[in-house]
Amino acid sequence: MRSKLWAVVSVAAVWLASVSSTATACYCGVGRYAVCCRACCTPVAQQCYTVMQTCQQIIYEQKQYTCYRTCYDPVWEQKPVTAVRYESETRYRQCVETVCKSVFETAEREVCYTVCRPVTYLRTVQVCGGHWETREVACCVPKPCDPCAPAIRSVQQCRVWVAEMIDKQVECVRYVREIQTRKVPYTVCRLVSEQRVHQVPYVVCKAVPYQTTVSCLRYVAKQVPYTVTRCEPRTISTQVPVSVCCPAACN
Repeated sequence: MRSKLWAVVSVAAVWLASVSSTATACYCGVGRYAVCCRACCTPVAQQCYTVMQTCQQIIYEQKQYTCYRTCYDPVWEQKPVTAVRYESETRYRQCVETVCKSVFETAEREVCYTVCRPVTYLRTVQVCGGHWETREVACCVPKPCDPCAPAIRSVQQCRVWVAEMIDKQVECVRYVREIQTRKVPYTVCRLVSEQRVHQVPYVVCKAVPYQTTVSCLRYVAKQVPYTVTRCEPRTISTQVPVSVCCPAACN
């Protein structure tokens, strides 16, 4: 700070010295004495004296100021709020649909079939038959008391079978094919459409409000002071002694 002050004072002294050489004639009633004296007259003697000249100097001073800035502090608060939760609920709706139902019915149809019918008829056949006849047969009979004696011829009656062919009526059976018809029952399946109503379940989500408490963050503004140092310019007026020489009046 002192070096700046001395620099300003030295600059002011140089400037005043340069001004005094050309502007000192103002005290004699002319604008520039050096030029005027050379052109008008020759100086006889000079009068020198010291005058005080005001010199202004700008200096910078440090000043402290108190400023305020806005800060925000977080504050947690408990607030009651109304929330909503969703609950599933099962409901029913009526659904009408058309279905085909099987209906079984019994019907009859004629069926042809072949049968063999027995037919009785008589046929003449020859059979081997015969009869018994009594005939006399000659035979030798030994003596019972003397087996070595010659046999005695005798005639005996014997029954003899006499074979013969006889025509005979025989009842025979032959089968004749016949086509006959009969009614046979059978089952028929028929589809009948009908309307059916049934309950169909479905799930819906229902909103249910409830009260709860939540933590909310809130920022509270507050003024926080802080100190700021600034350099401010200030003008100082200083009386500087200046030597002024004024020549005497011209002849």
